[in-house]
Amino acid sequence: MPPVSRDAMVHSEPTIPNARAFVRSLNVLLKYARLYGLEHVRSAGQLDSAWTELRAAVEAAGHSGLLLGASGSQLLLDGVPLESSPAERSFADLLNSAGIASIGFLPRVERPEFANLVKCFMETGPKAGTLSERLEAYFGNRNNCGIRVNEIRFVAEDAGFSEARVAATLTAKTLGADAERIQEWFRSPEKMIQLITAAEGAHGGPGGSGEPGTSDAKGAGYAAGAESVVGSGEFVGTGPGVVGGGDLSLGVPGVAGRLTVALGGGVTGLAGGIGKLEEAELQSLLKLLAQFGEAQVAKNPQLDPSSWQQKISALPQNAKITLQQALATVAAQSPNAKLDESTLLHLAEDLAIKFAIDRYQRGEVKVNAVRQMLDRMGHELDTLRKLLKSREEKMAGAGMSVESHADILDRQFWAAVPESGKKSVLMSPEAWCIPPRNVQQYVEELMGRGESEAAGDILLQYASCVTNKDAEARKKAAIGLGQLAELYSKAASQRLQDALVKIGQAMAAEKDPELQTLLSAAFVRLSQESAARRYYRAVQQSLDSLADLEESRPSWVQSLRPRIGVDNRIPEFIEEALNAEAMPEGLVGVLMRVPQGAAEHLSIRLARSSRRTERESIVHLAKSVGAPCVRHLKETFKNDVPAKAATVAGLLSRLDPAAVDESLPRRLRDGGRGFHDAIVRQLSTGGAPERGKLLADSLEMFDVMILPLALDEIGMCGDADTAPKLLRLAEGELLPQGPDYLRVKAIEALGRLRAPAAVGHLRRFVEARKAFSWVYPDEIRMAAAQALVKLDPEWIQNSLPQSGLDPRVLQLAPLDPIPERDFVRHRRYRRVRLPRNVPAVVTSAKGKYSSAISVLSLDGGLLSGELQLPVGTEATLKIPAGLRSISMQAVVRFVRSHQAGFEMVGMNLEDPAKLRRLLVSLGGNDGAAPTTPVDSSLLDD
Repeated sequence: MPPVSRDAMVHSEPTIPNARAFVRSLNVLLKYARLYGLEHVRSAGQLDSAWTELRAAVEAAGHSGLLLGASGSQLLLDGVPLESSPAERSFADLLNSAGIASIGFLPRVERPEFANLVKCFMETGPKAGTLSERLEAYFGNRNNCGIRVNEIRFVAEDAGFSEARVAATLTAKTLGADAERIQEWFRSPEKMIQLITAAEGAHGGPGGSGEPGTSDAKGAGYAAGAESVVGSGEFVGTGPGVVGGGDLSLGVPGVAGRLTVALGGGVTGLAGGIGKLEEAELQSLLKLLAQFGEAQVAKNPQLDPSSWQQKISALPQNAKITLQQALATVAAQSPNAKLDESTLLHLAEDLAIKFAIDRYQRGEVKVNAVRQMLDRMGHELDTLRKLLKSREEKMAGAGMSVESHADILDRQFWAAVPESGKKSVLMSPEAWCIPPRNVQQYVEELMGRGESEAAGDILLQYASCVTNKDAEARKKAAIGLGQLAELYSKAASQRLQDALVKIGQAMAAEKDPELQTLLSAAFVRLSQESAARRYYRAVQQSLDSLADLEESRPSWVQSLRPRIGVDNRIPEFIEEALNAEAMPEGLVGVLMRVPQGAAEHLSIRLARSSRRTERESIVHLAKSVGAPCVRHLKETFKNDVPAKAATVAGLLSRLDPAAVDESLPRRLRDGGRGFHDAIVRQLSTGGAPERGKLLADSLEMFDVMILPLALDEIGMCGDADTAPKLLRLAEGELLPQGPDYLRVKAIEALGRLRAPAAVGHLRRFVEARKAFSWVYPDEIRMAAAQALVKLDPEWIQNSLPQSGLDPRVLQLAPLDPIPERDFVRHRRYRRVRLPRNVPAVVTSAKGKYSSAISVLSLDGGLLSGELQLPVGTEATLKIPAGLRSISMQAVVRFVRSHQAGFEMVGMNLEDPAKLRRLLVSLGGNDGAAPTTPVDSSLLDD
């Protein structure tokens, strides 16, 4: 929650419990009224509820009624800030924009008046006028109306002093005649002015002349009303001046200066004559105000008029004039204001600020000495501050933040500094003196006006203060940089980068442990903003600064690196780069500085890629990172645990296939079936031209259940150099103890490779006969015939009638890769969407399940039903087909709601023939069947 100024503090909150319920109801009522109108049943019901709560709040408030006001975006009830919601803040902004300071609900308020108030806020359109005009139309008669609207008003004061003489006489007589009214007199600004005048009259008047006279004073003329048109002028003479609304001025000489409304009774206003004050004179005035506040709140108030006249008379003449002017401004703005401890504190603070501004503008003090001067004067305000301490503690207990007095004085001082002075200070070596919130306010103003270059220069100058020789300057600058990190990220990436350079240099040189902590906090905040805003050049600088610091303070860097969050954001950087039309500037430089994290996340992202263009972008990015990335991948593949080694195999096969070829046999020998499966899939996803050779060189090392997948991938890669080893496997020379299903897979791979040397062997498989049968099983003969369709179509066409092979089954041939299609893995076999579900029984270590197959091919399918099979589960599937079921070994590749995709990894030789016939009978040779996308490479596109 933003800090609440003391301007928002008042004495008590008797009506708060009832009034807060009313404010909530009023917000809802205004919303309903704007949406539906007051006649709607919702609006009417809410109007009744709000009216009931208003009456309860007003009755609880007593004769003074209820005051609803706004200070900035903060709603206040009887001067007490509310913990506001967005709706209440919007309501406060609406009041401010209309020039409305507050709305008072008196005990005589009636329901029609309340309804008219709601209408004022719901009416829109050019004919409706402004909100202030509508409020004036309904509530202009302040004498009889139960709702009073208070506008922000600016008042001009006359410079005459003759009226003050009359006031002095009346004051002296009144105070002497009625002692019971003394305390009330001392709480009225007007009566206090008369008391001061009486004190002057008893000592011969201002300047000691003792004669009434005229004074020439420069003042500020203000037009009354909601428009708040400000003018300026000079006036000479005496007589009553006109105050907005027809009120008479107080006739105080030289009343001028700024006038600011503070809800809940707090008022600021100072005269130009404060420039004649010396610091000692101002301190005596502040001390008098503190004594006066202390006397008021004592159990037995010490308010003897004669003693206070003496104290006032003892003030220096300039101090008395300044006090008169300030009290007149309070009285002019708020006739009912009370000089309680809160108002006195505001008055004292304004005097201190005006004095500091005047001294600064005249060049008598530098900006870095202003805070010390304010602190010296602040010692005189300790008494008033202590009087408000209980209220601060109460607000803090409610979870509300209260600004310190030093912060308030700093903020008010900065607000009064002219534009040229602000820029001059912020571009000087003393920029660290300015509180961060003031820096932010000014820089945001510059950026709002389009002066981004000037804003960037100020931010850079502020950052350079961390190298100041003064330890206090470095401390404040470091704290400020942490608070301004978001502002730096809004300004420009180059300024953010330059600021990180400055902080990095300061961190390397700093010896003070406390300052090291503050600098590291600022460095972390700016680095985090750089990463969040994707200012990659600034992120590079952050990492470079850490690298430089690591040489001298490695333990410090070790604690800082995780906090800046670059490693955690690498996946986001990569993903955004893949989706961008062009490579983001500076991203490659960032990844080069974190090669280990970049290599790991690029490998993981490549394993998840499904599009060929996406995969190639990842490979290109990895190549841009360069040798450090390759070194980490090689080390991981060679020595890390099998799971991590398998993850990097795909990317490493694209960057350094020789490294994979060197370590793969040993890793396969030490790894299990899961590792073998992951290696095949990773190499397939990587798409390296050498992947066929890599798999073929280590073929004997693969698990027998994974070999079918490896053989399919060798066939899809198009590397004809692998054909001799495939021929040996097809002939049974290689892996002679393996199942004949591997020979079928090898023959299919030879057909995909279009290996000419295999033609003679394939013809023999098809036509070789024994006395009454064929030499080779039907499945081997069918696989060889399908391969010959690609290698020697004329021969197979002539031989097919005598071969005894079913032409319809022959059409279910292995598919070739389609290079022009943008997919990482290509479909191995035609996928058939079955016209009816085929029942299947799944048996795994988890149990036995009855299921149904809706999509089926020669290498996998889609199961439906109540299945509890995690990804990677090995299972046996049985599909009823005649007297004997079709049996196959499969691996679950993906799982989703009531479905599981499986991939075949092993079959007895007679089962593929049965499966082909089943697919033919279900329409598998009627061309490519319509398909639906799935989330696994099982049913590859």
